[in-house]
Amino acid sequence: MVILDMLYPRRCPLCGEVLPYGGGHICKRCKEKLSYVKQPVCMRCGKELRSGNQWSAPEFCQDCLRRERDFSGGIALLNYNAAAKEIMVQLKYQNKREYAGFLAEEMAKRHGRQILRLKPDAFVPVPIHKKRRRERGFNQAELLARSLGRKLGIPVETKLLVRIENTKAQKQLGYKDRQQNEKKAFRAIKTDKKLLTVNLVYTLF
Repeated sequence: MVILDMLYPRRCPLCGEVLPYGGGHICKRCKEKLSYVKQPVCMRCGKELRSGNQWSAPEFCQDCLRRERDFSGGIALLNYNAAAKEIMVQLKYQNKREYAGFLAEEMAKRHGRQILRLKPDAFVPVPIHKKRRRERGFNQAELLARSLGRKLGIPVETKLLVRIENTKAQKQLGYKDRQQNEKKAFRAIKTDKKLLTVNLVYTLF
């Protein structure tokens, strides 16, 4: 890995600047443009709560108060802004697979202890349809899950979920349409493995 970094130096996922060896995954100037999720956060989805402070803020965001969720809890790394969008565009559509390493490193650094306290038996990356995978060449959620799994010592299971519908991109839809869009998109696969707790890994964009 060291030799590869020397032969093919990393580039900043925002400005494209070549990074010095050992200088991390993003330049200091661009890192300041990222908006990391900070406390207080919603106890259900993990979204940053904008009102009040960590002592007086409500426990749940307005979305989670209004709607039922199909998950017990979520952990978010970044607030959505132009910088976060650019990283995801580069990763998903410009074949910059190495940027998954930066996201996993930041996730492990900022939320690793929280994830380990959940004692997950495995990370399960949300699959993309086989047609989209052929076009793109990879599943960005799987790249992120594998990189994060290596850092935290958590196995990755890629055969527990199969996407059976090639649905529209979620970013193009509102909340209700998103729910319908994904309702019949997946099928769970039976396994002999005893997995009590799994963490779904996905990217929202």
